[in-house]
Amino acid sequence: VLKYLGYGALSVIPAIVLEMIIQRVLYSPNQYVAAFLEAFCVAALVEECCKYFFLRRCWNEPAFDYQFDAIVYAVTVSLGFAAIENIEYVLQYGPGTAMVRAVTSIPGHAIFGVFMGYFFGMAKFSESVGSSAGVRFGKIYAVVVPILLHGTYDFFAMCMNFDNRFTLPFFAFLALLYLLGLNRVNRSAKNDRRIVGKDDDIDDFLSRFGHL
Repeated sequence: VLKYLGYGALSVIPAIVLEMIIQRVLYSPNQYVAAFLEAFCVAALVEECCKYFFLRRCWNEPAFDYQFDAIVYAVTVSLGFAAIENIEYVLQYGPGTAMVRAVTSIPGHAIFGVFMGYFFGMAKFSESVGSSAGVRFGKIYAVVVPILLHGTYDFFAMCMNFDNRFTLPFFAFLALLYLLGLNRVNRSAKNDRRIVGKDDDIDDFLSRFGHL
């Protein structure tokens, strides 16, 4: 877990470089379009892909033997990223920023990690029972779903800076994000499944856990 916390912190470096490059390419004079591009194509796309790049290292970890483990690893990577990002914001905008981010962006990163880990765990379980389609779609959703959630969060947050009408949608989405994240964690923990190993009998395993 400490290793993946470090990976999360390390993922900030490529994220910063890629964001600086993409920001130079994407530009729109319309502030709503600019916020959309910044939220989805710069922040969400780059940051979630960088986190996923390091999360993939756990695929062959011997300790990755239950589906729920992927959520633990993904949330840990996300919090490692959020910790460094938060230090950067505090140094730039002052200690007051930390209080706001403690109840908004940091839990947000954790919840993005919950969904990344949920689908990544599904992909790993799918591999263990021979479902190539499950592996493929699990890995795709592990990136796409967090990007969409992250992008929506950032878009509302950015638009609040120049349009007060986005204040209510932002906090409503934040509350929904909390509820979805907690629900996903609770359901995943309750329905956790052991990942079949190469020494397990597949037929016996499927009889106990059911087909995908």
